[in-house]
This record gives sequence, C-alpha cells and structure tokens, in this order.
Amino acid sequence: LMEYLAVLLRLTKQDEDGQWKKHWFVLTDQSLRYYRDSVAEEAADLDGEIDLSTCFDVTEYSVQRNYGFQIHTKEGKFILSAMTSGIRRNWIQTIMKHVRPTVAPDVTSSLPEEKSKNGTSFETCPKPSEKQE
Repeated sequence: LMEYLAVLLRLTKQDEDGQWKKHWFVLTDQSLRYYRDSVAEEAADLDGEIDLSTCFDVTEYSVQRNYGFQIHTKEGKFILSAMTSGIRRNWIQTIMKHVRPTVAPDVTSSLPEEKSKNGTSFETCPKPSEKQE
C-alpha cells in the first residue's frame, strides 16, 4: 500500500477551547497516524493514531482555519484541516476508499444485470412514428 502523507492541522478538543496543532499525517492500511513532523515519523515517534477500522464516514466540516474535514469513527469524531480544498478532497476520497472497500465488488457483480436490462430497453426504444402522419 502506498503511504499517503501530508501536513494537516488537528483540532485538539471538540469545542471552542480546542487548539489547532500541526502534525505530519501518514495513512496506513488500518489507521491514520500522526507525528510531530517527518523526522519524528522516521524515528517512529508517534503522537497519536486514528483507528480507521471503525471509521464509517468522512465529511467536509467548516472550520475557521483552511479546509476542515471530519473523520467519524465509533470512538468519536476527529476534526482535521487541510491547507487547500484540493488536499481536503484527496484526503476524504482516500480515507473513504479505506472505509468502504467492500463497495467495489458489489458494483461489478450487479453490472451484468444492468447490461441485460439496457439491452432489452434499447430494443424497445424506437417509438411508433407519430410525426410522419
């Protein structure tokens, strides 16, 4: 698995007293780990970890600083902030792929049915030519 890395801001508390702390985030198979910086990551000096195995949603979240998003897990919510809307979008999409990897097989298994439905509907598509009267 490719590691997904970025500097993000993390809200330390879920209220007005919360402070934004800058962390070096690393996305792994099961978790989103955060370090003080990339040097701390190399030294395996972990600041904290968000367990993604219990994550069920990732949503945009409006914050005062930059572009916020919220990771919803059974343990609670984690509010992070990215420097740009594009970075935020990438993180949301990437984490969501971790959250719902089971969706893809379901989609492909239902495709053949849809094709056959389309096939029959195409055949019945031409309407009786009313305009030519």
